[in-house]
Amino acid sequence: MNRSLGVLLVFTGAFVVAYPNTHDGRCEAAYLDYGLTMKVCPSGKTRQTARLELANARRGAESLATLTATAHFTVGAADAGETLPLEVRAATLSLVDAAGKPTPIQVTKWKGRTAIFTLPEVPDGDYKLHATFETRVGPGELDVAVPLYTPARIHVITDRPLYEPGNTVRFRAVALRARDLSPLDGRPGMWIVKDPNGEVLLEERAPAMDWGVVAGSFPIDRLAQTGSWTVAWKSGDATDEVAFKVEPFKLPRFRVEASADRTVYGAGDKPTIKGAVIYSSGAPVANAKIEIAWDVSGAWPPPTEWQETVLPKQVVTGGNGRFELALPEIPADLQGRATLTAHLAAIDAAGDRVEGSASVLLSQDGIQASSVTELGDGLVEGFNNRMYVRVTTPDGQVVRNTKVTLKRSWQPNDPGLEAELDEDGVASVQIDPGAPVNIVIPALPFRPQKKAPVVERDEIEELISDEGASLADQVEVDKWLAPLATCAKWAGADAVDANGEEDGESGGNEVRVGLRVNANGAIALVGAGATPLAQCVAGVIRPRRLPAGKERVYTIGFRFEDPELPTLVKNVRATFDSGPEGLDAALEQLARSTRDCLPQVDGDLAKALAWRVRAGSKDVELGPWVTVPGDAEAASALACVQSRFGTRVMLREPAPNDELGLVKFSVTLPESVAQARPQPTTMLGYELTVSVQLEGKEASTKLRVAPGAVPPLRLRVNPILAKVGDTITAELIRGPAFTGTLPKTLELRHLKGKPVEAKLDAERRATFTVEKGTEGWVEILGAGQRALVYVKPETDLTVSVEAKQPRYKPGDQVELAVQTKIGGQGSKAAVGLFGVDDSLGQIATLAQPDSMARVQPKVETSSPAFGTLDGQALTLGRIRGVNAAAATVLRVSTVPAAPALDAVVHAAGGTHFDPVEELTDNFYTVLGELHVQARAWERSAPPAEKMRPKVMAQLWAQALAACKARGEKVVDAYGRELRLSMLPSDLLALTDPRAVIVLGTRLPEDVENWSEWISKEKP
Repeated sequence: MNRSLGVLLVFTGAFVVAYPNTHDGRCEAAYLDYGLTMKVCPSGKTRQTARLELANARRGAESLATLTATAHFTVGAADAGETLPLEVRAATLSLVDAAGKPTPIQVTKWKGRTAIFTLPEVPDGDYKLHATFETRVGPGELDVAVPLYTPARIHVITDRPLYEPGNTVRFRAVALRARDLSPLDGRPGMWIVKDPNGEVLLEERAPAMDWGVVAGSFPIDRLAQTGSWTVAWKSGDATDEVAFKVEPFKLPRFRVEASADRTVYGAGDKPTIKGAVIYSSGAPVANAKIEIAWDVSGAWPPPTEWQETVLPKQVVTGGNGRFELALPEIPADLQGRATLTAHLAAIDAAGDRVEGSASVLLSQDGIQASSVTELGDGLVEGFNNRMYVRVTTPDGQVVRNTKVTLKRSWQPNDPGLEAELDEDGVASVQIDPGAPVNIVIPALPFRPQKKAPVVERDEIEELISDEGASLADQVEVDKWLAPLATCAKWAGADAVDANGEEDGESGGNEVRVGLRVNANGAIALVGAGATPLAQCVAGVIRPRRLPAGKERVYTIGFRFEDPELPTLVKNVRATFDSGPEGLDAALEQLARSTRDCLPQVDGDLAKALAWRVRAGSKDVELGPWVTVPGDAEAASALACVQSRFGTRVMLREPAPNDELGLVKFSVTLPESVAQARPQPTTMLGYELTVSVQLEGKEASTKLRVAPGAVPPLRLRVNPILAKVGDTITAELIRGPAFTGTLPKTLELRHLKGKPVEAKLDAERRATFTVEKGTEGWVEILGAGQRALVYVKPETDLTVSVEAKQPRYKPGDQVELAVQTKIGGQGSKAAVGLFGVDDSLGQIATLAQPDSMARVQPKVETSSPAFGTLDGQALTLGRIRGVNAAAATVLRVSTVPAAPALDAVVHAAGGTHFDPVEELTDNFYTVLGELHVQARAWERSAPPAEKMRPKVMAQLWAQALAACKARGEKVVDAYGRELRLSMLPSDLLALTDPRAVIVLGTRLPEDVENWSEWISKEKP
């Protein structure tokens, strides 16, 4: 290869050569030949190595390269070595591409051993910096790898996400320059395909072509491993990798389509889901069985019976393939939003199963509202607050370009504020909310969980034959447990007689009953205790039957658990103390009877029951019901209580006096239930009523905002969304806690331009003009504050794809019209089209239209404005409203940093010298010949002659001569012939007569040490 294109760097100038005499302790020859100062002259040839270090190397910019050389020599053994630095007297540098073509490098300056130069503007690729040089030892050259790749963003996509073994995967990548996302034509790169175990199955060089696009394919073996594979395109430090699945699959023969008949439902509505099961050809799937599973998401808990019995679990399609699901009425206690999701699994006559889903959105209000403020998303009393309010429908549709009204909910006569919603449904208002108030947030409705069985039975004893009950009887008795659970409300109640008096039998949680069963299975007699619990059990059992058989008498024990039902607590008020004797016990029985119908509430009833009794009478008249102070939460319990309290109760003994009074009631929940019951909460802040006109009707919702705090200093800019030529006004706004002085100027910074300063006027404002070429994020800084402006690029790329006809028949050829526009004008662009069967989307996730968004520089947002709008959406042009953009920018925490203009390379490399390596290679060549000479000597020498060290030294000399005659190297790394006296101990041991001679009879019995003889004789 011709390296003459490099620049010759010659160290010129006069220098004085001193010729030391032989008595000053230095080697004259080394100094004269190599410029090396040493006490002992080197033995043999002096060798050299070099090292080249590259720093801050970048195309078109000043770079540094340091070249050093080192002399390697020995003064003794062949494996020993010493080093001294050498002076580089001349050097040339050139940049060599992958094809071996050199490009000369002009060095602008040389400082000592460091060259200052500029790398040429060459295309991206893997290069080598080639250096040739000269020292007084001789010429030399070396290479250092210099990968030059512009910082890039790569996007890889496959033609589909799912393949079967035996299919061919097709993939495509686009390489874009990081700083402006323009295509990188001709960018070198490599496709890499890995299987699920990470084993590389394809590694193929593939440079990007026009528009930075590169395509490739890979055939999957029919016996390939199934699982998640990856394909990546790598170019320098930039890479992108996507996954695809390899597994056998079958496209679904049909699909399930279902949706609710309305987008949103409120309290009192009865949702309906309508759907169809359709073959891929469009024909209906008749009589398909559909299995349904339900999920509910959201804070509002649906009634517990919905999942158990109310929501439909199965349906069958009609002859037209259609079906309909009727859902229950939405309760009045609906709060916030909740989503019912139906997971549908359709099964046709052939047994094929296809899944789908449908969702039903429930919403308490007709709209949703959220807010963003400049003060930590809070409002400050007595301050002019700027607040952004976003209004959407419950399903997330933006309510745009209409008026919105905000009123203080705690002030009935508040006239309110009006504002205009922008294209993204965001309005900007200035508001002083006044002093914060306590806002009561209602508790979510309580949905008690289904309890475990509250009744169990013991073993059944048969008294006639002293045998247990038959299996058939046991099965039938177990069916009684569910209806017996209604008796659990009486657990623990004491027995009373007909007059309402306690009869001495203590209540408990266990009941034992006796049964006499006729041969036909009818229960003839039931014997039980006098407690309400026992009598309830007997009442449930009497109408039951057992299987026919012989006559039998059973005794059965039942154990009841506390059902954790609400309890009605009575408070009897009378004219004489606590009223007539026995009244309290009689009323207690009635109160306990209400436990199974009381709602899960807690509080005092707003109705009390009046009563009266005449002297000498046992009849206590009940009624009427009178109004007393009570709790609204307990109002739903009144109907249950009134249904169980009749018009009279009987006493055991006549009343001694005319008496009257009231019975007040309260409902209490068991402690375990009360603790689990959601409770209302309060917050200090502001509750605003937000209302709009939606489809001719007023829709409203509540918006709660916490108190905020005013910072000492803020920086506000206008406009937030700007274009080239606009004037940006930046204003410093001081808060009550501000102290100190304001700066004289503000600074504007942009990724593609130099910082610009503007003076603050008397109103603390500065103005900037958006210059041509500005796009993306602009920062305005001053006084420790930062504000952001986004300048929309003028060259937005859009693409539209339309079919020539809306429908095609099988066998028709489809024509697509593709149009690309840049800045609204038609322009050339690279377009990739991928088509798959839509049914594949039922078993795999297809690529989405926003797939290219991941190559965009990331904008960090502390939290999305209104929960949905972030800086990335603004960058991608998805936010168009001025108010929405202003609110979004408030949440942007970090804008993309300027990417490097080019790759900056730091690299180093050098030549290698190892005296042992060269010595060992040549030694074994001679050693092999030594063994040949030794075999010949063993055959030809007189029988009495023994192998002595001197004879072995002669054979070594003969081996050297034979190798030289064949042109083989017999020197060490310093060019000296391989004398035995210069060999290291490990190699010398291999030449020991006892290691070389095969016939032991050729060796003398008296052993002369080989290494000592070599050290003494130095052959």
